[in-house]
Amino acid sequence: MYRNTIVLISRAEKFSPNNVENDKMILEEVGRGLMGKGFQVCVVSEDDMACVPDSPVYVSMGRSEEVLSYLSQCQDSGSIIVNSPKGVSLCCQRAKQMRRLEDNGVPVAPHEGSDGYWVKRGDGYTMVREDVVFAADMGEAAALAYKMRQRGITEVDIRAHVMGDLVKFYGVNGTGFFRYYYPADDGLTKFDHELRNGTPSHIPFDESALRRTASHAAVLLDVDIYGGDAIIQPDGTAVLIDFNDWPGFSRCREEAAQAIVQLIEQRIKR
Repeated sequence: MYRNTIVLISRAEKFSPNNVENDKMILEEVGRGLMGKGFQVCVVSEDDMACVPDSPVYVSMGRSEEVLSYLSQCQDSGSIIVNSPKGVSLCCQRAKQMRRLEDNGVPVAPHEGSDGYWVKRGDGYTMVREDVVFAADMGEAAALAYKMRQRGITEVDIRAHVMGDLVKFYGVNGTGFFRYYYPADDGLTKFDHELRNGTPSHIPFDESALRRTASHAAVLLDVDIYGGDAIIQPDGTAVLIDFNDWPGFSRCREEAAQAIVQLIEQRIKR
């Protein structure tokens, strides 16, 4: 049995707006799962990197530049890192992330439409409500983008609003784990943006196609533990509107933790 200590790095609260407890609990669940498999674990916060011990395996929810730089160096030295720091960094840069997906044929929200626009921070994670705002038309979108830049945001991503059913999806690549939910059905929301699409009609769609699209996006972005949002359009086709590294898995925490432990074991045994 692999006996070296696995370091778990928890996410700073500033990167968990309205989601602190969920992010904390999924990492705790993963830690319990690893210990149940006979591994030793050590949990540290990304706010206190001075206390991070050397390890052959790091399992990180961290998103700060300091953490990603440190883990990149560890990865270059041969350590196993879950999720990849390069992938997490790419997920942080929303505008660049969306361009990569778009350039590789992943269906994402278009740049033009007739039902309004979403103006989103493109150079970092959403940390406050003002980082994601809705505009009725392109003129208002441009004005909101200007306000974001006045706040010091260097890149803004503007995408057309897509009509249809909003679904949240969660996955762990390489394990077979994939789940999706309609947030309007259970009322769980971060900034109430999910309400823009209204009550879902539960439009019939190809669930396996959504799984393949999400998994393909995860590979392109180099993150094995992922989550995101998709719109099921009236014709049943899915469009990705958001993609994130390691969500809180609040709707399927125990199952997700088991899959994450499975992923870590697979990486160790390679």
